[in-house]
Amino acid sequence: MIKVYVIGKPKTKFIKTGLEQYLKWTSKYDRVELITLPLSDDLNKISAEEYKKKDMERILKYFTGDVFKVVLDERGKELSSIDFAKKIDTWRIGKKNISFFIGGPLGHHEYIRNNADFLLSMSKMTFTHEMILLFLLEQIYRAFKINNNEKYHY
Repeated sequence: MIKVYVIGKPKTKFIKTGLEQYLKWTSKYDRVELITLPLSDDLNKISAEEYKKKDMERILKYFTGDVFKVVLDERGKELSSIDFAKKIDTWRIGKKNISFFIGGPLGHHEYIRNNADFLLSMSKMTFTHEMILLFLLEQIYRAFKINNNEKYHY
């Protein structure tokens, strides 16, 4: 099973439609679950560090157990689609489940980054968290197709 945790619920219609479609397509291969965590409303009321700490506290209850923890972060490693597919297979060795974590608008607290099993960057460009979530689900779907020796270019 793959779980994707994201701070903040997607609001954009085309993103929500895309997420639903990719969750449907991935279900052919494995259970992929999207878990949204509440977005703090005090972005302008507290320091950036305090804000990231609040996000960390939301994430920590899911940041345990015998799962492979992948944190999406701009400091992470960029992978090709084929390398990402290989990593998914590798990450499952010894651990049945993989959890991906997408932070809030200010990114992840240092503790989350330092305790991840892998830091993943989707791009050097800046995207909204909604877009990164959609890109991640697309790449998970593509990885399933690659790992099942199915055509993945359209």
